[in-house]
Formats: sequence, structure tokens, C-alpha cells
Amino acid sequence: MPEHLTMHSPSPDTKWSAGSIRITSRTVRAEEISVRLGIVADEQLEQGSSMSPRNPSSARRETSVWIRRSGLGSDSRLEEHVAALVRLVKGRREELTRLSADGDLELCLGFGSENGQGGCVLPARLLADVGGLGFDVVLDLYPPTSEVGVIGG
Repeated sequence: MPEHLTMHSPSPDTKWSAGSIRITSRTVRAEEISVRLGIVADEQLEQGSSMSPRNPSSARRETSVWIRRSGLGSDSRLEEHVAALVRLVKGRREELTRLSADGDLELCLGFGSENGQGGCVLPARLLADVGGLGFDVVLDLYPPTSEVGVIGG
């Protein structure tokens, strides 16, 4: 098998991070959120759609969900993901405020480390920008695993 297709165990200091914006709404369709923001979503899930498309009897979504990823690789620092997302929506503060009236604006961040160690610094100016745009921050931390897989996909 060619080497680029072979899975190697990650080094003990392998870290990854990811970031996305998630907007939920009880009254605005996900497709309409894209139109209002002028930004194409990476994922759109409409209110009333099945939580599990393969199971017709699954629960239905109570809100529409709009997701846009940072577009950066998993090897980028968490601060870089946040900065990229802030730049993406920076000129859309008024529309974000309107969307927050009946839904949630979340900056979703993920971090994992093979050795269980790691951290980051989010500068005050960047946090002020996040807060000024009305985003709550959701931070998911992933513990090390014994399985080798694709990190931060």
C-alpha cells in the first residue's frame, strides 16, 4: 500500500482544532439565513426535518440550523479559526442581532490532543469582537483516544 494511504500513529503531541458558526432559528428557515447574511452555509437543516433521515419515525427538528465552518485546516490554531469566523460575519452585525431575536448565535469550537495536553490564548480584542457580534461560545474538548483516525475532518 502506498505510504500516503497508510495510517500512522499520531505523535504524542498531535493537536487539532476546528471552528464553525451555528445559527438556530424558530422562525427563519436556514436557506433564508444564507440569503440574509449573504453567506453560503456548509450545512442547512430545516425546522421540521427528521433528526435521522434514515429513520422515518425519528424526532423532528424544533429549529432551523445554519452552519458555516471556518474553512481552515485542523492544524490551524483555535485563535485562527475564531478570527476567520469573525472576519466572515463582521459587517453583518445588524442582521445577526435580528436573527438572535428568535434563535441562538453560537461560535462552536473544538480542540483535541493525543496526549491530553494543550491550550490556547484567545486575545481580549478577539473575544470583544465575538461578544460584540452577539455570539455565545461553545467549546468542545476531546480527550485522547487509543484509536487512530482522521483528526478534525
